[in-house]
Amino acid sequence: MRVLILNGSPKKRSSTSKFLGRMAGLFLTGCKIQYASLRMKSEYPKIMQYLKNIDALILAAPLYVDGIPSHVLEFLQPAEKFCTENGCYFRVYVISNNGFIEGIHNKSHLKMYECWCRRAGLVWGGGVGIGGGEMFHCLAVYYPVAFAVLIAINIIKYTLGTEITFSAWLPLIENIGIYLFFNCGVFYCIARLSANVRKLHRTKNRYTRIMVPAFLFIPMADIFMTIAALFNGKIIFALLKKDEYVHRAKK
Repeated sequence: MRVLILNGSPKKRSSTSKFLGRMAGLFLTGCKIQYASLRMKSEYPKIMQYLKNIDALILAAPLYVDGIPSHVLEFLQPAEKFCTENGCYFRVYVISNNGFIEGIHNKSHLKMYECWCRRAGLVWGGGVGIGGGEMFHCLAVYYPVAFAVLIAINIIKYTLGTEITFSAWLPLIENIGIYLFFNCGVFYCIARLSANVRKLHRTKNRYTRIMVPAFLFIPMADIFMTIAALFNGKIIFALLKKDEYVHRAKK
């Protein structure tokens, strides 16, 4: 069976959608998988050619302003025409993630793709809505690094002749347990979706989230997004420039 996993994130790197799409691919054993990114119009022809020869499409995309990201929406218009004119017939599955803690915020996003399937003559297979997507990606980066550091420390101790006891591995086991607990809902829903993709079954939309209490998630997310904006954007320079304009206007 041929499956196209399409990354609908506009980010060049650190994309949660790309990570989730790759995770879905791990569960698609026995399938011929193609990966593609949807960022620029120059990528349209290659993606269209994939659409002619696939049995299922998995689109992993972020939720932007309670809906489809503008660059994905721009692609869906010619894709609809292409599918109707070329008689494409495949099942569409969507993995939607957002920055809110509750996965249910993705409901309208998934409904939009379902409506698009009707217009394009395709079969809606179902979707997964994931809350706290950015934190999921951060944990996916942090914990493998933590695992590697702990393993490296124990290997160094062993080479230096230090006896390695069970307690030395206990922090690693605890961290694995914490990671699996935080993300158990995401793993389950992605694995279930992939199982339905392999069988080309239709499934109902499911919603999950990172297993962190909302009262902890919200301040953590605020701090993270502020720091990310400062490092990735030009907020400080923009504010300084604005102050300069205000100072000149007063003169």
